[in-house]
Amino acid sequence: MKNKEKTVFFGPFFGEFGWESSSWQGWVKKMCREKYQSYRKIAASYPGREPFYPDVDEFWPHPPEINKLKISPRGYIADCWIGNLPKIDNQKYVDRNVSQYAEKLLSGYKERLPKDTIFYIPYKLNAYQLNENQCLFGVLFLKGLNFYKIPKTLSLRFEHQIFESLEPTSEGREFLRQLVNPNKKIIAVFPRRRFFRRMDKDWPQEKYDSLIKNLQKRYPDHLVSILGTPDGAYYSDGVPSDCLDLINLPEEKRFSVQLAALKQSDIAIGSMSGVLRIAQLAQCPVVEWGYGVYQKEALEKQNFLKTRSIYWPEINPSVETIENSVRLMMESKEKEVVYPEFSEENWEGNSYYKKLFLRLLFRETMARPFLWYLERKNLPEGVINNQILKIIT
Repeated sequence: MKNKEKTVFFGPFFGEFGWESSSWQGWVKKMCREKYQSYRKIAASYPGREPFYPDVDEFWPHPPEINKLKISPRGYIADCWIGNLPKIDNQKYVDRNVSQYAEKLLSGYKERLPKDTIFYIPYKLNAYQLNENQCLFGVLFLKGLNFYKIPKTLSLRFEHQIFESLEPTSEGREFLRQLVNPNKKIIAVFPRRRFFRRMDKDWPQEKYDSLIKNLQKRYPDHLVSILGTPDGAYYSDGVPSDCLDLINLPEEKRFSVQLAALKQSDIAIGSMSGVLRIAQLAQCPVVEWGYGVYQKEALEKQNFLKTRSIYWPEINPSVETIENSVRLMMESKEKEVVYPEFSEENWEGNSYYKKLFLRLLFRETMARPFLWYLERKNLPEGVINNQILKIIT
């Protein structure tokens, strides 16, 4: 029997889709099932994200005024979260000081909930107990020490989460059923396209054009479906001929409909993106490509269900290279992939990651004393009180 006198609130989530799938929703599942079973459980995130939170009693979608903002998600927060920090190159295309909107939304939620509600807010610093150990997660801004414009982010440990096959809502399944026969096999293509940050990971649209045409010729019994979001993918103005458009759908339905499509797909294809972690959690085989071996090893750790996958370590491969990987995956011969020789000294992403490493090294050096202090302090569970943070920062 639920104890309606106690409430736990997870959110609101403002960060990256990939972070929500790999470093948030699995932890919410674990907390709901193992710690807060008898509580009233609420999760808040972007509209349509209900499949991430099957264990909560209520899902609160962001209201229209939040969804209208031009947000460039970054980890648990967004670019230009506080003023113009963290910085991005194309700041004129995004709303600044996004944190003020998050705080206003949170204040409204707090007014609706009991005073003793436990809040876990991913864009702040939080504490929780697991196996008699105190753990921290969230975001820490160090005043005066944010020289490299990147706050300290403590992601939730993978071993502290529950990862299982994601399932669409019944409404999502029914919506897809109205578009395509449930017995029709699908090839899912995620044509990543960014306008704010990390545009270097985008594959040219003309290559997607060629790939899609060739897939339609080689696999005539399959329906090529185009997945993504209108502000994060090519073809928001119309998909190629004879393809299924799953981009231009109502936001509150899009994720679940795309999840239903992945359940019906033989393969998901696209350049390196967090959305392909969703395909793996839907247990749909994946072919993706991006920066070298470093990323390949990192992504393998995030393939929690060990879904069959091919990662080609080249940021701008030829269409023929991707077609070959698709062919091997479709024929269940992914172990026959012959990877290119790799040089750590001259791979394409080396310059970017060297700069990032130096920034992170500086940040880690400055943040460690504060985190050491907090980890040894007896903190209540939930978001850490601002007064405590003011003392140490």
